[in-house]
Parts: sequence; C-alpha cells; structure tokens
Amino acid sequence: MVSWLIIAVIIFTLAYSFIKKFPVSQAIVIANFIIFIITLYRFPLEDLAFRPSYLFSYQIYTLFTSMFLHGDFYHIFFNMIGIIFIGFPLENEIGAKKFVLIYFISGIFAAIIYSIIEGGNNYLIGASGAIFGILGCFAAAYPFKKIAVPLFMPIILFLRLPVIAVALLYASIETLYTFAGITDGIAHSAHVGGFIAGVFLSPLIKMKFVEKKEISLDDFEPLITNERQRAIFEKAKQADEPELRDAWLSYLAKDLKCPKCGSSIEIKDGIRCRKCGYKK
Repeated sequence: MVSWLIIAVIIFTLAYSFIKKFPVSQAIVIANFIIFIITLYRFPLEDLAFRPSYLFSYQIYTLFTSMFLHGDFYHIFFNMIGIIFIGFPLENEIGAKKFVLIYFISGIFAAIIYSIIEGGNNYLIGASGAIFGILGCFAAAYPFKKIAVPLFMPIILFLRLPVIAVALLYASIETLYTFAGITDGIAHSAHVGGFIAGVFLSPLIKMKFVEKKEISLDDFEPLITNERQRAIFEKAKQADEPELRDAWLSYLAKDLKCPKCGSSIEIKDGIRCRKCGYKK
C-alpha cells in the first residue's frame, strides 16, 4: 500500500507541474520531500529501490522509482540542493519538457552504468545520478553561464561560478573515486554515468519539439491598462524590423499583468502566465 502511495505521489506531482505550468524541477523537489517523510515510518526502501539484477526482471520499473528514495536527511538535503541550484536555472533556460527528459534519462543511464561497473546486488537509491546528468548537460550547452554555488561554512556563503567550472570539479572527483574503487556507500560510478549521459543529451536543447508560435499584436492589446503600456504598444506596431518589434513586445510584456490572477506574464510560445496557466 505504501509503495502504491509513493508511486501516486510521483505521478501526481509530475502531472500537476505540466497541467498547471508549474516548474517540473520544483515538483521533483516537492515529491522527493513528501516521499522522504512517508518513508520515515519504517517503510522498507528495498521495495522501490533498484539493484543490478532487476535489469532483466519485471522490477525494472525501480530504475524510475529509486530516483525518489533517500536514506537519511543529509542524503536528500544535498541532493535537493543540487536540483535547486542546478536544475532550476537549467529548466528556466530549456523548458520543462526537455528538462524532464534529460533528468530521467540521465538517472536511468546512471543506474545502468552502475550495474555494469559495480554489479552485485547492492541497492541503489537517490536522485544524484539524474542531478549529475543535468549538471553535465548544463555544462555542455551553456559552459560559461554562472550559477550560484553554496559553501557550507560557519555561515552559508554563495559563490557565482561558471557552470563548466562546477561540472569539471565534481566530475573529476567522481571519476577519481570510481577508478580508485573507493567504497564509501556512495555510488560514484552512477554519478559518472549520469554526467556522461547529460553531456550526450545536451543536443536535445537545440531541438524544437513544437514550432514556435507567432505572436500577434492583437494578443497584446486586450492586456493594456494604462497610457505607458499603450505608448510602448504603438512603438511595436510602428517598428519596421521584426527584431525591433519583438524587442518592444518583450519590453511591454514585463509591464503587463495576467488578466486572470494579476501575476506577471511571459512570452514563450505565446503569451502565458506561469502561476495560473493562462495562455493566449
């Protein structure tokens, strides 16, 4: 019964993120914490954890479910920190559909590489393989994009570093641990596998899943509520070049509010509100 509850939490949070246009990276964090709380009550993690022998059995579904299980507070805390500081900005760059593909394919590939290198029947749990995948993808696609990196000292300090520097540091450490055969209870080979998968999946970022929708000036006019917005709108209408027109519309969008909930809107495959799902 608890296993089914955990699976329901995973499906519900992911479905909710797409239906309500809620960032999927945030939905993954929420699902992980809910499931961690559920498993605190003596739930046997082995029921949904993955191990190499499952690759050729009906329990292969644990490749997916194991990504939402964590052994203790420190395990989930540091993994979720990874999603927050790497996953959030990457999803903001590439969108939810591409992010979710890269995240889960990397996590699955990480478990497969772990099975090939480690073998045996040790259980594998945690989101770290998928997190290393999004790190590898981020570094390959946007190497000089800066991300915030928390340093845990007597006080928490935040450094902004190019993602390539963060990726090379962590990938080097995990590779060294893997080939040194260090056994410390951490699946370093899965981290390496996830990172490699993310790098090779980075071309997905350049692919168009759907043709970009052409935004009409008529879509903006009903949202205009004051003279300043009207003036910007008129400049967009008078622009001779498409690039200049789009620049004025982007500037206008920053000042417009969603007619349903009053939140800010964005131009992304049309006019939409991330908070309530309004789309035009």
